[in-house]
Amino acid sequence: MIDIKQAPRYLYFVNALQHLMFCLPVLMLFYQYKNVSQGDFFFIQGLALGAVFLLEIPSGYIADIFSRKSSLVIGMFAWLFGYLCWIFGSGFFFMLIGELIFAVGISFISGTLDAYLYDLLKKRNKQHLYHKKLSKMSTFGNIGLFFSSITGAFLYQFIGPEATVGLCVVSIFIAALILMILPDVPEAKRKVEKGKSKIKDIFEISNLALKNKEIKWLMIFPAAYGALTLTLMWGLQSVMIATNVPVFMFSIMVSLNSFMRIVWSICAGSVLEFIGLNKSVFALCGLLSISLLCASLSVIVPPSLVYIFLIMMILSSSSRVLCSLISTTLINHKIQSNERATVLSVKSMIDRICSCFAMLSLKPLFDSFGVSLTFMIASVLIIPILISGVVLAKLKIKMTD
Repeated sequence: MIDIKQAPRYLYFVNALQHLMFCLPVLMLFYQYKNVSQGDFFFIQGLALGAVFLLEIPSGYIADIFSRKSSLVIGMFAWLFGYLCWIFGSGFFFMLIGELIFAVGISFISGTLDAYLYDLLKKRNKQHLYHKKLSKMSTFGNIGLFFSSITGAFLYQFIGPEATVGLCVVSIFIAALILMILPDVPEAKRKVEKGKSKIKDIFEISNLALKNKEIKWLMIFPAAYGALTLTLMWGLQSVMIATNVPVFMFSIMVSLNSFMRIVWSICAGSVLEFIGLNKSVFALCGLLSISLLCASLSVIVPPSLVYIFLIMMILSSSSRVLCSLISTTLINHKIQSNERATVLSVKSMIDRICSCFAMLSLKPLFDSFGVSLTFMIASVLIIPILISGVVLAKLKIKMTD
């Protein structure tokens, strides 16, 4: 068993291995290879996000009641089986089943991984370092994402689609093995009163979290912001297809997106300490507005400008990491250990449902209107994001230990 002092370092590597998604930069091409249309790609993504939405709170509560470490191991193996479904199956049904199995894995990991890191630090009275450690863990994850993004398209071309996904299976399996030898933190387990319904307990935790103004808006703003940046991220591949960008550029552009996620991750702790929540919120909203304009115009500008517009989309879509890290850090400092995974699952649940609606709406939009008009319509959603940003800024939330 690994010593609790060293455990966070191993958790960084787990996050890196989890993010070695070699198929990501060519995911839309992989779907087409598996006989799934571009419209159905967005439809499946939306259904998968809906499944994660339904599973988020129950899986987070399981982590609080039983073991966060065990929940993470279950999540990793579910993710592994999702990849296997993709390798051996083909067509809409098998790709959907694979995504739904991923949904199980994601729901057991999201929120729980962040909560487990906080528990490891709190066990040693080091929770005041959480924003720096969370930033570091995210950086490792994004380094893994960057490496797989920059190599994914080349692997896809030279070793084949199934072998590329097979490499993802190997990395997830190693991550699961590392988690098995990490220490558990039994003190963080939630003890439910005798005779009290666990379903009632879940609702009470969720209700208390959403009644807290600070926590509620720390969930709403990043969820709305994240949904629109997710649209930009997946829309990146649609723009490249529409503008006939060479296949090898898919890896370069997606790896640039991953690299910027690393930059945002590294900066997150400093941004929270020195810039603060309010200025960050308005800067992010400005960046998002410019990027949506670039996405809307990308298919009608000269080829030389397309790459500049793609870079703007990348800057904005990758900034979702900064927004998520800041909000997660502030929420963690305002909740108790025995409800941590459940509350963070509520946050993830709100993220998922917003992203689910965004993805589901993209299918009819892309099918009916094409790339340019789709992004113009999506730009309307900047209004509720700005409103939630103003509300969040007025609360003047600060980090407290």
